Amino acid sequence: MIILTAILAIKHRKGSFKMQDQKNPAELKSAVTFGLLYAVISFLSAAVKDKFGSEGLYVVSIISGLTDMDAITLSTAKMTEQKAIDTSLGWRLILAAFLSNLVFKGGIAMALGSKDLGKTIGILFGIAIMAGLAILFIWPS
Repeated sequence: MIILTAILAIKHRKGSFKMQDQKNPAELKSAVTFGLLYAVISFLSAAVKDKFGSEGLYVVSIISGLTDMDAITLSTAKMTEQKAIDTSLGWRLILAAFLSNLVFKGGIAMALGSKDLGKTIGILFGIAIMAGLAILFIWPS
């Protein structure tokens, strides 16, 4: 993603861009939402692992990664630290969540944005997704 971003930045460095209005990230609503999401993801991860074993955690990672990466990353890191799951499974779960997040957000950008944006997102995210899937399936356990 860093390489793809650098290429895109060099290609468009002379363009003019308008910064969108930003929200305060420290709002109570955001903090409570994240706390609840983290609690739900942690609970689901533990319940799924108990019921279906480590392989079931991929489903939790993919679903939770669709809209947010923080909760699944933190809960997976905590399970890894507590030796509830192996480190090699932990990074794979986070990568699976990242890939589902990329597909979801890329799909939104393509649906809501212009054709040019959709084409750019499709190409760049497609490359990143293919690279991520290659790492996920080819990297030795």
